[in-house]
Amino acid sequence: MTNSADGVQHDLSETTLEKDLGVHIDDKLSFKEHITTSVSKANRVLGVIRRTFQNLDKETFVQLYKSLVRPILEYGHSVWNPQAKGLCKDLENVQRRATRMIGSLKELSYSERLRILGIPCLQHRRRRGDMIDTFKYLKGIYITQKPNLHKPPPTERDMRGNSLKLFKNFAKSKVRSAFFADRVVLDWNTLPDNVVTADSVNCFKARLDSHWKDTSSVYTPSCY
Repeated sequence: MTNSADGVQHDLSETTLEKDLGVHIDDKLSFKEHITTSVSKANRVLGVIRRTFQNLDKETFVQLYKSLVRPILEYGHSVWNPQAKGLCKDLENVQRRATRMIGSLKELSYSERLRILGIPCLQHRRRRGDMIDTFKYLKGIYITQKPNLHKPPPTERDMRGNSLKLFKNFAKSKVRSAFFADRVVLDWNTLPDNVVTADSVNCFKARLDSHWKDTSSVYTPSCY
């Protein structure tokens, strides 16, 4: 029981799942319900596209997928970015099935279809989004309370790689290690200095994409 601002007492009930700003948050912080709901909604939209367009060319598919389907699978990913391989695969399977809608690419592997279409895997997109958010936090672009991103003392060893390295806290649980401030540290610290010291967000994105363009993770998710 708690007192409100007007002095009235209210009973607080225990719950295992709540929806806040469009994100389903469960008491285990697994976000399984949110991901399941997003996958189901995205599949329904794909079904509408499949019934509406009998023969999709590459350009039309990319426009439809990027504008109608992918946003459903990525909304709020900074909060619920899955660590469980099964949930990651559930999300990726939507995009995998979607790219098979193009007849000329149907027999190719998932990675090959993505490369031809110029669409990164969803896992890479979330990883890229984490780096962009980290850059915005460190540059003070986000007008909000910053996550607990610790910078280590500037010793010679810490300066290797880039000059804006972050310190990784010890995480006692997998749930904690999945928090934004913990999961971004390794990727951020391996970026070269010319990427993290970019003058603007667009410049950072361009340099980050150039740095990662030849890595296998762009088109091949680790959950497969």
